[in-house]
Amino acid sequence: MTNFNINEIVKKQLSKQPKVEHNFECGRVSFDFYDNNAVMYKLDGVNINWFFASGKTKDGRYFSSKTAKKTSYRIAATKNGYTISLYYWENDINFVQHLITDSNNPFFICQLEIMDEKKQTETNYLVVLDFGYPSDLCLSMFSSLETKMLFCPYDNDMWVRYETAYLKSGETSYDVSAIYDPKSLNGLILGSIDNDIWKNAVMASEYDARCLRCISGIADGGSHDENPHGYLSGKTVVSDRFFCGFFKDIRDGLIYYSKLAQNKNGIYKYSGSTPFGWNSYSALALDISLDHYEEAANFLYHQLKNFTDSAGVTYINLDNNFGLNKIKLKRIIKKLHKRNQKVGTYISPLCHLELMNMMSLKGSFFKFRKDIVLKKPDGSNYQPIDGKLPIDITIPEAEKDFRLQLKEVIDFGFDYIKFDFLSHGAVEGERYNKEIKTGRQALSYFYQILKEELDPAKIGKEIVIDFAISPLFPSNFAHSRRCCYDAFGHIEDTKYVLNALTYGFWINNSLYQFSNPDHTVLYNSVVDKRGVTSYLEAKSRYNASIISGTVMLLSDNYGPDINDKEIQFAKERTILLANNENLNKIARLNKAFLPLTFENDNNIYYLSFEGKTYGAVFNFADEVKTYRLNPKIFNFKNDGILMDLNNNTSTEFKDKIKLTLEKNDSIIFELIKK
Repeated sequence: MTNFNINEIVKKQLSKQPKVEHNFECGRVSFDFYDNNAVMYKLDGVNINWFFASGKTKDGRYFSSKTAKKTSYRIAATKNGYTISLYYWENDINFVQHLITDSNNPFFICQLEIMDEKKQTETNYLVVLDFGYPSDLCLSMFSSLETKMLFCPYDNDMWVRYETAYLKSGETSYDVSAIYDPKSLNGLILGSIDNDIWKNAVMASEYDARCLRCISGIADGGSHDENPHGYLSGKTVVSDRFFCGFFKDIRDGLIYYSKLAQNKNGIYKYSGSTPFGWNSYSALALDISLDHYEEAANFLYHQLKNFTDSAGVTYINLDNNFGLNKIKLKRIIKKLHKRNQKVGTYISPLCHLELMNMMSLKGSFFKFRKDIVLKKPDGSNYQPIDGKLPIDITIPEAEKDFRLQLKEVIDFGFDYIKFDFLSHGAVEGERYNKEIKTGRQALSYFYQILKEELDPAKIGKEIVIDFAISPLFPSNFAHSRRCCYDAFGHIEDTKYVLNALTYGFWINNSLYQFSNPDHTVLYNSVVDKRGVTSYLEAKSRYNASIISGTVMLLSDNYGPDINDKEIQFAKERTILLANNENLNKIARLNKAFLPLTFENDNNIYYLSFEGKTYGAVFNFADEVKTYRLNPKIFNFKNDGILMDLNNNTSTEFKDKIKLTLEKNDSIIFELIKK
């Protein structure tokens, strides 16, 4: 029997530390290339983390730069930096990892390209950055038990939330994530940039949570998928590009990332300012009548003079106009337009309820909605997602139906369209148009139709495009996107809205011009059935909308109704809260406040803009709370004047800001120099 000396084996294994074969400096970013094919990302000379690349072909062949043969590398100068291309071969697969740098910035961009030597390349899974086990060569943060990961949801359906948690095997963040030290907020930002072909994710490996993967080809329950990601094919197949950058403060890093994504895709700009108005859904749901609609318009016009955009406009939005008298609706729209009010409507063109299967399609004889339902590869229907069946927009009759829906909206004179349940259009499936291989390609196809039909040059005016339930990406087809699912007027709704602000502040004015905190309910919602909102809850709900960077849409019932007393209560509270010009001026800035901390229980926010300093504090405790805050956390000096913008009162402070808030209360204030 052979005797094994375990100590000797361990010593030999430890002595096999990889060695640097060569390195390359590209300004602040540099790379060390090891003899085990690992690439070390370095920032300002400091090792951050090392990575590989990997993937799998349709016929099941795996490839990884950990085990592949490196055949060559090339370095090409670009306008602002370099592109380094690393060539590998394994299992008859040639693959190239491209590293793109900018000499002035702390990040790099990575893309993976593969080519099958034997036949047409087919894959649905590419690991663009495959971070290895963090050895002692890497930053210690990546092996720490205290390191946290930001979970970004794929979309905003079914009350999903952003979360931060300690690294956990299999944890998946869609499109972008931050891996960071919660004490210092030092951390790594990883995020996809392109997002029009692949569904992307950042995942903590199911085998070791400290091994991170940037994946093109995610499809799972979090993206509402029953089927695997669609396969892409060709002579070569390329992944989406991924951003990788280490920052002293991940909040700055997320802004860096979002601006880069904006530069690639562009932001869809609306020439007007922050929209103010009313939405019918929470107020009345399916019980909306045109009398309710007109009364809401009259109430805003006559009694909420300060609740307007910068041009004095309010939007009066129908969240459902099914079955309403079209002649009367056109007459009301004409009346509202004459007095500088605008009108909005709602459509959900990428799904329908099963009970609508036998409804006929617009412009098609003997074609019904059941004929445009998206199919699985075996020809069967998908299970309803959030109660609705996804449709295949690439079916000619489905596309025609959608174009005619938009034409009808334009002909009515609507100025604002809320598009809902768009995630259904990105489900992986078997589509009529065989050139559309992936769910994201299908959604991009839909967005191009939308962009074409609502082009201001074509229709003669701008229409505000607001995405409700929708994936975060692609992002350059709407002016506004809801930051969360349905949010009403209670304190838990405010916490839910602020969760999206804490972790998604960077979306405002980068991916989307406006971040929509959903309708702002100040008295009572007929949808959530939780009863009347207290005054302090309503105040905090309004404050949360103000600082979200933002769309200000009220949603209470202002009559006419049998219960005149309840209607009067709703109107009185709305006048008290929504006519506050001090607050509405902040909303018109269209600037999301920044979170003080990057934690789930954050309740303090701030904004520095054009020489002014603003703060917001929310009390989510079940008791009165007194806060003693250092002005420096708001980037302010030690003493000054605090102007309470909710109550229009001022107090002087020195060294500390003292605030006492009742349960569910909040405050927005400006700090002014003496």
